[in-house]
Amino acid sequence: MQRLDAGDLERVGRFVAETGSIEGDEPFPTEFLAAIRRLVPCDSVTFCELDRIGERALGMVSVPEEPDEDEELGLDYWEARHEHPICRFHEKTGDWRAYRLSDFVETRRFRSSRIYAEWFRPQHIESLITVGLDSPLSHTKVFLLARSGGRDFDPSDSLVLDVVRPYLALRYEAACRVAESSVTCDALTPRERQILALVAEGKTNGHIAHELCIAHGTVRRHLENAYAKLGVHTRTAAVRAAAALGSVLGAALGAV
Repeated sequence: MQRLDAGDLERVGRFVAETGSIEGDEPFPTEFLAAIRRLVPCDSVTFCELDRIGERALGMVSVPEEPDEDEELGLDYWEARHEHPICRFHEKTGDWRAYRLSDFVETRRFRSSRIYAEWFRPQHIESLITVGLDSPLSHTKVFLLARSGGRDFDPSDSLVLDVVRPYLALRYEAACRVAESSVTCDALTPRERQILALVAEGKTNGHIAHELCIAHGTVRRHLENAYAKLGVHTRTAAVRAAAALGSVLGAALGAV
């Protein structure tokens, strides 16, 4: 059975020490993802929250940052994800430990798949390793570390990510407790509550504007006002705050 060597343990210690001082309303802001990128060298790191039952994105943050925070996962992913070996394994087993793409499929065979052609190749992803937090399929929470070129991740990279997985879960739980203790809807207008409810459903600003027959800029302005009142700064933090509001937001759509 493979074990972490002294060098691996040292980099885990540095990672925990470095990220322990990162504060804010997000459990995994971009500086945290940058630290993961140093812990396990890769070209990009994404923390992705999905409703795999409703097939919608709940939140996403990446390093390097995505150009448009409103951009959601394309339909090609949802249509072809049954071909994604790691996603298929997650949904079958509920096992969120660290796994490499190469743990499930030989590279040549994977490159002939539809999901490689429509999802991986356009993003120049050749090697992937994921680690997730224990979660229901209605709200999965997964880190994706990707590399271009031919260099695969090592088995020791999986071990390192599994060692820090409980720490990642603690950070997420702490952020949720902070959101629950600080969220109030008293100052939100009915329109802000309505828009925040739609954000919690995974809808983009464009979708919200179309559904409510208002301008895209109006949606953004309402969201900015709601963020300020909720004490959050990003879309994913707003989703977390919306979850903390619970039934209030669940009834918001019928309140206007």
